[in-house]
Amino acid sequence: MLRAENVYVATIYAKAIDASWFEDKACTMQNLRDVLAELLQAEQAFISDGAILKNAVIEAALSMDQRLLKLLLQSDTIKTQFFTEVAGTLVFDKVRFQDFVSNKAFLPDSYTVFKNRIGLTYGRGEYLGQSHDVVLTWPYKDCVLEGGMTKEDRGRNEVFWNTTLAPDDITRLFEPKVLTGWERWDAEAVGKGNAKPVGDITEDDNLLIKGNNLLVLHSLKMRYADKVKLIYIDPPFNTDSDSFKYNDRFNRSSWLTFMKNRLEVAKIFLHRTGTMMVHIDEKEMAHLRVLCDEILGRENFLNIFCIKTSDPSGHKTVNPSPYAQTEYILLYAKHKPSYKYETHFVPANYDIGYNKLIKNPDAPYADWEIVGLNEFVAQENGYQDTRQANQRLGKHVFESLVARYAFEHRDSVFQATAIASDAAKSIVSVRNQSKAEPGKVFRAESDRGEVFVLNGRQIYLYANKIKEIDGQLVPAKPLTNLWADIAYNGISREGGVTLKNGKKPEKLLRRVIEISTDKGDLVLDFFAGSGTTAAVAHKLGRQWITIEQLDYIQSLPKNRLVNVIEGDASGVSKAVNYQGGGSFVYAELAAFNSAFADRIEAAQDIGTLQSIHADIQSTGYLRHDLDLSAFDADEFASLPLDDARRVLMDCLDANHLYVNLGSLDDADFDISDEDAHATRSFYGLEE
Repeated sequence: MLRAENVYVATIYAKAIDASWFEDKACTMQNLRDVLAELLQAEQAFISDGAILKNAVIEAALSMDQRLLKLLLQSDTIKTQFFTEVAGTLVFDKVRFQDFVSNKAFLPDSYTVFKNRIGLTYGRGEYLGQSHDVVLTWPYKDCVLEGGMTKEDRGRNEVFWNTTLAPDDITRLFEPKVLTGWERWDAEAVGKGNAKPVGDITEDDNLLIKGNNLLVLHSLKMRYADKVKLIYIDPPFNTDSDSFKYNDRFNRSSWLTFMKNRLEVAKIFLHRTGTMMVHIDEKEMAHLRVLCDEILGRENFLNIFCIKTSDPSGHKTVNPSPYAQTEYILLYAKHKPSYKYETHFVPANYDIGYNKLIKNPDAPYADWEIVGLNEFVAQENGYQDTRQANQRLGKHVFESLVARYAFEHRDSVFQATAIASDAAKSIVSVRNQSKAEPGKVFRAESDRGEVFVLNGRQIYLYANKIKEIDGQLVPAKPLTNLWADIAYNGISREGGVTLKNGKKPEKLLRRVIEISTDKGDLVLDFFAGSGTTAAVAHKLGRQWITIEQLDYIQSLPKNRLVNVIEGDASGVSKAVNYQGGGSFVYAELAAFNSAFADRIEAAQDIGTLQSIHADIQSTGYLRHDLDLSAFDADEFASLPLDDARRVLMDCLDANHLYVNLGSLDDADFDISDEDAHATRSFYGLEE
């Protein structure tokens, strides 16, 4: 089990900051803050660009740092509040000191000040800041950190806004949602440039859905539980370039909570023989592995694929440690005993270990003439020996000649391999006899056919290394968990769409899908991005479902999948002989408060935010625990724009981001007859 205190449970203890908190009635909260701030300015370890490093102060207090204690003891005011004399010795109350410094009342920002004004009430309507004993547990057990992507950024760098929800709220949040904007795209629709009416939805339809993926998953589970053969996701990597820009501890816990909520519901979709693959880089791989072990079961872990994504070049190689050029895919089974893997092969170079040749393979095996392959090829090409061939042709050219000859004569080129001691008795007996008569070829029978033995070793023909891949016979080797053969460069035009720093090669997704599914199986990707998973699944004859919340769903995955139906020739199309065709259905969660969230993120001035607030009051759902009078004051108008956005976002009721299925016939939401019919068809409801 994960240790909750280290991963996704964060508990904050808050004491009221009012006059009753202080032992010395002459000491005011403002005075205490001022005294402490002045003392801390004297120690550079606690200051950066003139600002107090609150986390550094707290860590110093918890570790009883002598520099901090010496500073604090310089002030009688501080000494009175945080030190107690016991038997002539001053004892530092580090817990109380941490409570004070941790509280937002110490070094508050404008957002915190205003938020405290408008809400966070409890019990009899008292404000949280007035409470003398409040414990906020985030997000504990059956609470949910609901993450929503509310604006577009470059590449896959979504911006998330998070709301902590209590159990009573979660039930409504996860109810099935109404879907609108239904469209059906097939070859005819693509040819005309207009989507068709969707009609009825069948279980065979491919689905592209716009909306918060957590809520979409909870809407889909009724229909697709236990039916998905492969879940592949490429989630945000929790790097400095995405939006989890908090202190490190909250950064990781919020990201893990975000992932936990989605993995838990995603597991419901997997067929008993299905697999889940999660793509990640080194920053969170270890923590994600532990999280997946808990949710999917450590006993169901199968492998970690290490993927080479780039090569060091130029100034990019300047690094405080060795250059990072890999990413990882964690592979889990739904139920490992039910999982079956068929060996997959990948192209390989000529194996120089196959260096023996049977000159007369059509003769009886006892009369076979065995020679060195390199020497034979050199003489066949008019050279005295291998050394002369290398000197005159160059080593690389000569090796190419040998490789080509080995391929063309693969039924007579071999290497001698050791015979295991636990092999069949008949083979072991022949092996021992062969050792006693070197230079002579022996034959043995096994359950796999004939086995030929020379000098106590098995003759293993190069033909066994030749496989048909993409319609061609090539040297091959079994797929391993090291994938260094898939180029990430040169993929910008795949699918006719561009996604900087987030697009995955179609060849990579082809491998992921082919090792996990058969034709007709269902593939799910709830971080659609540029739509690579769906596009490749479509080309490989798999059914697919993919989800994306950001508006680029129109310009990236939707356009890409239209191109696929039209016969997109990029990516893996040639290798799999894809000719176009097929269809998919598009829909989106019926937005309500989420539409206000989009407007809030897009607002460029306070006046616009005030107008949005007025619209929310008249047509949207606000949280019930807010004091809205502060919005009429000048204080809101004086907030920095980003803080004002955050305040207004916090006012939205997260239970009403989208329209619940139970409100399908509610006139207030104005759901069209066509959308209502399609939604009922999707959920299998009778008209």
